[in-house]
Amino acid sequence: MSNKITFKQWLANLGKGLWQAICWVGRFLNPKYKTPFWRVIWSVLTICIIVCTCVITRAWYQMEQEELHRFGDKQRISKQLVFIKPSRNDKPGIIQNIITGEVIAKDIEWIALPADEDSLIVYSKNNKRGYINRFSGEIAIPAKYSKAWVFSSGIAAVSDGDSIYFINHSGNTVNNKKFAFNPKNQGYVFHGDYCAMVVDGGLMGLIDRNGNWAIEPKYQWIISEAKNFWRVREGDSQTGLWYVLNDKAQPVTETGYPEITVSEDLGIVATLPNHLQVAYGFDGIKSDKFLLYEVEKMYYDKDEWDKDGNRLIDATTLMRYRMSDGYEGLCTVDGNIVTEPLYWEVLPLTKDTYLCRYKDASAGVIVNSKGEIVKQGNP
Repeated sequence: MSNKITFKQWLANLGKGLWQAICWVGRFLNPKYKTPFWRVIWSVLTICIIVCTCVITRAWYQMEQEELHRFGDKQRISKQLVFIKPSRNDKPGIIQNIITGEVIAKDIEWIALPADEDSLIVYSKNNKRGYINRFSGEIAIPAKYSKAWVFSSGIAAVSDGDSIYFINHSGNTVNNKKFAFNPKNQGYVFHGDYCAMVVDGGLMGLIDRNGNWAIEPKYQWIISEAKNFWRVREGDSQTGLWYVLNDKAQPVTETGYPEITVSEDLGIVATLPNHLQVAYGFDGIKSDKFLLYEVEKMYYDKDEWDKDGNRLIDATTLMRYRMSDGYEGLCTVDGNIVTEPLYWEVLPLTKDTYLCRYKDASAGVIVNSKGEIVKQGNP
């Protein structure tokens, strides 16, 4: 009958056995215990292992690089530089010279290009921001800021904490002014000679390049627009009125509007409470004509039939026009407005009467060609 052993004894014996096995393998592989022939064999095996390891490592590296170039997201920086970031994971990317193939910078999380073709771009590395020359790829300012914005006209905003200040291409401050960071700001970027800035309480104004207030913080919102113009709002988003300031921070519109847009093509387009729109040029001159959209003829069914029994149709006296927000009205063939665009749907009834329905309601009115309401209620 065999003697029973405890679990502790079994575990101790298992450990001793494993250690003996490790020692045996070590003696077998140790060339000093072998003959010259076995030492040669061992050396060859060692060299083969080293070579295979290098080949596998190089193949893995090439596969990583190939995957990065085949499946990575590419962002062009300049004629010769491109930013490549893996699209399948959150790993950082590289900045590479596509002409020479040289990797200029590694472990780049993201980049931001300036709108005015400035030579410096923002880059992020290890959650810090810095600047790289977009043409040479050289690090102009190391990644040392907690926040950084693109350069505009040679000036960029940076932050080391909760304060915002401005620097030049050398990384030196351009003035001694500091401002508290506020997430309401869409971007601490100069557009022309001014930059939007938020103060405590949420009011916004414009500062000049010296950090002085060109427009005191009195607006609820400021948005940069084309040609370095500014769209500003007084009051809340529901009842506030919009104005436009030009590139000299001077008012362009003499009054406020519920809605206003600025575009390169149309200039400044203001929407009145009755949905009509008026345009201003960038020189501030107001047009004496309202803007009309989608002007079209309307046709009604006559109480007459042709010889084949088909009902005849004819054009109405007025035409229908539609505004950009969907509201409709009536105008003459010359484009003169007869009714304001107060209706959601305008339908022809006869040559000189029209059914005009209100939005979100089945009821409406019947209007004649003079713009007079001839019947109200549910026509």
